[in-house]
Amino acid sequence: MLRPLQIALASAALVACTPSAEAPEPDLAWQEVLTQKGLTAAETELAGQAESANRDFILGGIQFLRASEAIMQVRYQNSSTSLALLPGMRNSLPANPNATFDPAFLEIAMTQALEHLERAEASLARATGQELAVEFPLDAIWFDVNANGTREDWETGLAVMANLNAAPEADFDGLIRFDTADAHWLKAYVHVMSGMAELTLAADPTPAIRTVYEGRRDMDALGPVEGIFLDNETIDTIAAVLLTLRGTPDRSRTQAAHAHFKAMIAENRAFWTAVMEETDNEREWLPNPQQSSAFGVVVDDEMAAGWQAVLAEIEAVLNGDALVPYWRIENGFEAETGVGVNVAKFLQDPGDMDIILWLHGAGAAPYLERGKLARLEAWDRFARMTGGDGLMFAAWFN
Repeated sequence: MLRPLQIALASAALVACTPSAEAPEPDLAWQEVLTQKGLTAAETELAGQAESANRDFILGGIQFLRASEAIMQVRYQNSSTSLALLPGMRNSLPANPNATFDPAFLEIAMTQALEHLERAEASLARATGQELAVEFPLDAIWFDVNANGTREDWETGLAVMANLNAAPEADFDGLIRFDTADAHWLKAYVHVMSGMAELTLAADPTPAIRTVYEGRRDMDALGPVEGIFLDNETIDTIAAVLLTLRGTPDRSRTQAAHAHFKAMIAENRAFWTAVMEETDNEREWLPNPQQSSAFGVVVDDEMAAGWQAVLAEIEAVLNGDALVPYWRIENGFEAETGVGVNVAKFLQDPGDMDIILWLHGAGAAPYLERGKLARLEAWDRFARMTGGDGLMFAAWFN
């Protein structure tokens, strides 16, 4: 069973796919390019092929994987610590003896990722809604994390999954089959990653990271620096986050993130509509209640319906139809209406994110409204349905 919050990268490692006809035959030409030369060469190879739903889905998958590869490459170059909330930033990487830290590493990583994701979105736009059937042997994928052009054991898709403590069933033969519905699923993931990257860039983290890095460097030059209650790296990270949150984020980027998150909801709904109509049962990645997953995970009717309720609550917040309760306003226990933050309004016209202002309320005040309150009821039900593995299934379902 896959663990919570480990699905995004694990699922990314399964997305690049090979065309299949009624009896799937792997396209050895491009598959060998991927196996031997990596994602960049595979994208070039596929871009030169004639357009088709299968080709566009595969190309979009490769471009999506390149976004994760770019993030991991920047991390490796900088020997930066993991950041659990950002795709490609969570898994551990081997130490790089030649790493040179750049305070702009996060900005560089997210900017590069967005370039790949924009291409993936365009490719998948052509494939979405078209009939397709593609399958892929997992061991062909590898991420050139150290950018040396050589496939190494720790860079393979299987190694990445093992690193995240994610593994298929014991009898899994390495093949996953993707079809028409999965184009919506992959496109939803592209929007999730794009939205998170846009939010990161909106906050302009580089100046804060540079201030903390240079201050720590100057202290280290004078003598050993000791942490107080926390280790030095944790203190540095907290300081950088708090400094990043000062000031007003880039409005164009928060608006772009808002659009991506809303698109994720739409694509996710389209996926579930399409997958529930499937009647086959062949090497499924994300199954309907009548299918079996290659990873042995069961999705029943109640779980599928419960996820739709979760999506509805998220959508209500993104549309401004439901408000996020604010801690300094007493709305009463389990109140359905009251005063809360209009997240949609903030993303469309953001103000100062300084944590002190938001703790006090001055930062939140322009976005406080009276109306329907967002509640965790749907999420609580979904978590119960999934036996406490709600986060895992949420990442998997996206």
